[in-house]
Amino acid sequence: MKRLIVSLLMALTVSAVIFPAILFCEDIEVIEIKGLKIGMTKEEIERNVGKLPLNNITIAGVRGKYDDSGPVIIKFYEGKLDVFMFSFDPRYFDDILEAVKNKYPTIGCDNSVVTNAMGASFNQVSCRLKDQSGSLSLSKFSNNINTSTLSLISDRWIKETADKQKEKRKDL
Repeated sequence: MKRLIVSLLMALTVSAVIFPAILFCEDIEVIEIKGLKIGMTKEEIERNVGKLPLNNITIAGVRGKYDDSGPVIIKFYEGKLDVFMFSFDPRYFDDILEAVKNKYPTIGCDNSVVTNAMGASFNQVSCRLKDQSGSLSLSKFSNNINTSTLSLISDRWIKETADKQKEKRKDL
């Protein structure tokens, strides 16, 4: 009887450790925006989304902010999509946020206050969702109070950028 109880406890312990991991792996979402996913090749993007540089793309009916110079930044690493960044006017932030939340209800958002050089305060909203290859990021204010961004960024690029910032801090 004691042996049976030990066997059952071992089975329950293994189940508690292994099955959630299996379920977690099966439940991981691959984040995509307008058919774009981290790791796609240029050919896959052009076949599934359109000819690069995607200057005429809209997201949630919102046109990009910089129509002449291109509202989209796309970077590749070893031939695969590493960064996709869509810039738009902050007055349309709530429209894009609603569309992102409808598609990815588990996205997490933080609210904070940012201040410009003149001392004016603005309510910042920063949202992030992670998958196995990178993150979706949505920021109401990016670099200034006149630009919002929606980005797909690879884990590789995030790590490389963090490493570069560490090196810059050492050079003080």
